[in-house]
Amino acid sequence: MTPLWIGLLLVGLAAVVQLAPRLQSDAVYTTLVVAGSVLGLGNAIHVLLHGGIPVIRLASALPGGDWVFGLDPLSAIFLIVILATGAASAVYGCGYMRYAPQSGRSSHAWFALEIVALSLVVCARSLVAFLTAWEVMAIGSFILVITEHRRVEARRAGYVYLVATHAGTLALFALFAVLARGTSDWTFASLAANIRAGGAARDVVLALALLGFGVKAGLFPLHFWLPPAHASAPSHVSALMSGVVIKMGVYGLFRVVWLVGAPPLWWGWTVLALGVLSAVLGVLWALAQHDIKRLLAYHSVENIGIILIGLGAGALAAARGNWTLALLGYGAALLHTINHGLFKSLLFFGAGAVHRETGTRDMERLGGLAIRMPATWLLFVTGAAAIVGLPPLNGFVSEWLVYRTLFGAGQTAGGSLRLALLAAPALALVGGLALACFVKVAGVVFLGVPRSESTAAAREPGMWLRAPAAATAIACAAIGLGAAFVVPPILGAAAVLLPPSPDVSVAAAAAASGSGQLSIFAGSVVVVLALVALVMRWLRGRVAQRVFETWGCGYARPTPRMQYTASSFAAPLIGLFDGLSGVRAHRGATVFHTEPYDLVLDRVVSPAWESVQRAAVRLRGLQQGRLRTYLLYVVATVTVLLAYLVLSSRR
Repeated sequence: MTPLWIGLLLVGLAAVVQLAPRLQSDAVYTTLVVAGSVLGLGNAIHVLLHGGIPVIRLASALPGGDWVFGLDPLSAIFLIVILATGAASAVYGCGYMRYAPQSGRSSHAWFALEIVALSLVVCARSLVAFLTAWEVMAIGSFILVITEHRRVEARRAGYVYLVATHAGTLALFALFAVLARGTSDWTFASLAANIRAGGAARDVVLALALLGFGVKAGLFPLHFWLPPAHASAPSHVSALMSGVVIKMGVYGLFRVVWLVGAPPLWWGWTVLALGVLSAVLGVLWALAQHDIKRLLAYHSVENIGIILIGLGAGALAAARGNWTLALLGYGAALLHTINHGLFKSLLFFGAGAVHRETGTRDMERLGGLAIRMPATWLLFVTGAAAIVGLPPLNGFVSEWLVYRTLFGAGQTAGGSLRLALLAAPALALVGGLALACFVKVAGVVFLGVPRSESTAAAREPGMWLRAPAAATAIACAAIGLGAAFVVPPILGAAAVLLPPSPDVSVAAAAAASGSGQLSIFAGSVVVVLALVALVMRWLRGRVAQRVFETWGCGYARPTPRMQYTASSFAAPLIGLFDGLSGVRAHRGATVFHTEPYDLVLDRVVSPAWESVQRAAVRLRGLQQGRLRTYLLYVVATVTVLLAYLVLSSRR
């Protein structure tokens, strides 16, 4: 048995420990989860560097044949995200849930089971095994979202998620029905040979994949379940949902590409367009939020868009036979998947610490926390710099690969592939809006003076909350500084999506060129920042310290109400986009306040659901509880069917 399966057994045992009253112990639970995750991570990294491990085949008499599990480089990428983020979030959760010990125990158990289910999703190599693990993952996510089920907001978010995820699962059933048509062997290897031989059903499979896996990924316009679910869940669950669970949709899209081969041009353009829309609208809606966790949730929509831009550009290049650009696009998407899992977890850890210490997520009521929570402030700013794409952190590396793909497409000789360059300005706009958004968060939440008594009483959280955040921040810096060592294996994993040929090997070497310069550049940035810090410290020691009162803009007695709020800071930028921003502005003589709403959920999904409810109420009269009425329905149905048969026979 490989270390991976031993590791998953240890993580599963952690769930048992939390459910057994006499065995409950945070120390034992975290030790088992971390130890199991480390074993699995070692196995995944080995596969990423040296190739796959032998499959495990479990005999089954059910339709579809045996259950098969294995690990290839593509699965290894996502397994690294699952186990790294899952272990850090599990440790963080033990500290975060101590204020709610009753729900904390069951939540920890489901959290460990969710890590196992997520791992089995990416390791499954047969249809039934995949769908079973997928359903366990969906139910586990629902239970984790409604951890604080006494709150109406949490219950509503959980139900919206449950309906959305099962609607996506229905599309997956249709997808696999098309894939498995004409074959009794439902292993992925057999399904790949079947669909590549057929060809006619490929477009249907790819369209259903965008629908079914797109719901889980949270791409626009299927994202409507994501913000309420991530905001309502405990922060360690939000980190797992945003950093890992939505990535299962991305994994599904990559696995379908592996199954069908090079996608057609229409699919590449569709994915690229959806990526641009998700990225731009996601960051715009994030800028409008007042709830810090909802803001981070919309940034997940944005970063899924960036991942899809890389995937779409890679699919377009693969359709044109440009293997170098295909590897760059696929590799950029895979690396950003890892990076987003890390820096988004770091940001949710910071937001959770703020919520834990102040009792609020409303940025309009926060302020001045940098002095009271300096470590949390530093870690949060590190995550913010990473998600914006600033060097020397990991977000810069993956976004550099995306830009390199788009600019490379623009330099191709002729053909429609050159139009992919138009996504580059959109990506630049996303970067600018993301920078403005996190300047807003950092300034309003951490700088200035407290806006409420709870904020003034805040203090630094304990090590249970700080240690996982610090480890995640170190990982973000390590990838940024070690791009020369990280990028080549990622591109090697992307190569499994292309047909094996000497040309692909040459393309992999060409695509990896320049990663060494990235490490040198990142190291140079660190040296410059260190020198600036030393010079500033030296100057503070040499120059006499004099204290001056900050200019109060003409006000004799400034108060916390005179500070910029989240609404007022974002208003000028949001106003440029008018109705697309999803904001209702309330202006008065003494107040300015904005109220954000979701354009898809509040303007489309909820009204449609209410219409269905009204129609159901009208149809309720059909159920009268009278036998003669039901017999009349049966007679009418049989009459209609007989009439149809008679008319069809005359033709």
